[in-house]
Amino acid sequence: MREAESTGADLGLLINEVINKTQLERRDQALMTELVYGVFRQRALLDWWIDQFARLKRVKKKIRIILRLALYQVIFLDRIPDYAIVNSAVNLAKTTEGLGAGRFVNGMLRNVIRSKDTLPQPDAKHPIQAIAILTSHPVWMVKRWISRWGIEKARILCESNNLTPPMTLRVNRLKTTRDVLMTALIAEGARVEVASLSPDALSVKGLSVATLPAFKRGEFYIQDEGAQLTAHLLGAKPGECILDLCAAPGGKTSHLAELTAGKAHIIATDRSAKRLLLLKENLERLQSPNVQIMPLSEALSENRQYDRILVDAPCSALGILRRIPEGKWSKKEKMIQAYAKIQLEILNEVVAYLKPGGYLLYVTCSTEREENEAIAETFLMEHPEMERDNLSVLLPVAARKYVDESGYFTSTFNSDNIDRFFAVRWRKMK
Repeated sequence: MREAESTGADLGLLINEVINKTQLERRDQALMTELVYGVFRQRALLDWWIDQFARLKRVKKKIRIILRLALYQVIFLDRIPDYAIVNSAVNLAKTTEGLGAGRFVNGMLRNVIRSKDTLPQPDAKHPIQAIAILTSHPVWMVKRWISRWGIEKARILCESNNLTPPMTLRVNRLKTTRDVLMTALIAEGARVEVASLSPDALSVKGLSVATLPAFKRGEFYIQDEGAQLTAHLLGAKPGECILDLCAAPGGKTSHLAELTAGKAHIIATDRSAKRLLLLKENLERLQSPNVQIMPLSEALSENRQYDRILVDAPCSALGILRRIPEGKWSKKEKMIQAYAKIQLEILNEVVAYLKPGGYLLYVTCSTEREENEAIAETFLMEHPEMERDNLSVLLPVAARKYVDESGYFTSTFNSDNIDRFFAVRWRKMK
């Protein structure tokens, strides 16, 4: 946890490193993952309670982390008895900062436990601060969202960011079918449901799917249902030459290969050489046909022309905070404009490589207008040769409700428990 806070490293990767080093049992792996993600989701509220019970006493960073872990278990979980949580926290505090720290932690936790049903709450008369504390979001995010959507919608958005996202799989239709995979997963002990929007999606509970033989055989890819829908929006067809410009880690690239029955020629590239390695690893596991990984300079060489181009643009990723709760604390408001500048530069560069009559799809996992609608409007204004296209006909019927009156795909406020995406598609008229 200290490393994630100090370096901004990916929380999921750090957890996997610990699991691989320590060889924890599956039950302990699940508890550790729940604790780490849970503390990051509820960090501001936990800190506020710590400060309330500390009565203005300065709490050292290492002790604060111990208290966060203990409070999260006491207040949000019921797996371990309170006395055991207190004992573990006190011993850890003694080892870390000495006897005095142990006594402080002991006293605070016992006070919290006695007050568990009447814990202090922030003043509702100050909605920005209250929502920021109760939903554990930075003040700047809450202020921005209240300004755009109002208090109630901002609260809903923040609260949903603290929910544990579902485990959703995308069936590799070139290797198996959804029904066959579903039967196999149930036989392994999983609880499986057919997802409501994507024709290739399964929702899975009760199983670590990445350890299954079916995963190693490339029969599925772990991917949010909203992300699965965005690949449909390109409308790719067999025989076409397609560019996936920001392809890593390969979810949408491999899906495009599957949607075209392996009969399109897909060029996959990324600005990061390190991420290209991850792309290669995933495409090899899935055995995605007719996908060629190449450096960006080669993919955008003078002689290249494409029927369709997908720009899954680098963005603030504020639409997937439930998956990266550490992002609430590492991201800054100024990065939104910085990403918007990059996004427009990418679109302006890549449009030259699109054939007349070809299609360009722009996708983000951002909730912010500056990265979404504003980019779409500016790009269209600067490129009169481009025309915005109708997305509804490209989606499964159940998902067409997420195309708004302007023709944009947006799942910022959705009723299907999917991540938040924005997409727009243009056709090059000449």
